Amino acid sequence: PGLVAAACRKTLSRERFRGEGEINIVFMDRKAMRKMNKEFLGHDYDTDVIAFNYDVPEAFGDVYISAYKAREQAKELGHPVLEEVLTLVVHGTLHLLGYDDDTPSRQARMFRKQDEILAKTLR
Repeated sequence: PGLVAAACRKTLSRERFRGEGEINIVFMDRKAMRKMNKEFLGHDYDTDVIAFNYDVPEAFGDVYISAYKAREQAKELGHPVLEEVLTLVVHGTLHLLGYDDDTPSRQARMFRKQDEILAKTLR
């Protein structure tokens, strides 16, 4: 839990976020994550992370992480599951801050930022 909170804080700090509110990190199974992706985003496929902002002062947003995809991606990339989870936490927090990865250039920018933040988090 401490590393997850640190990853959120590092991301917010790196992006100079000065707002208030709570970020919830929610881990979901494969079925629930796919259902959420279809219901809220109209995508009928597995995804690793989904983030939702809120317009109320006490809740900044929620980051939903697929435990299944975190394990699968960690195995594919050859690193620990914890590292993949922290990557997804940073990625989701960047989404809450307005970053998007819907084009190759936006994805490259977002991945550079998440890799920089993750490197500082794991030190």
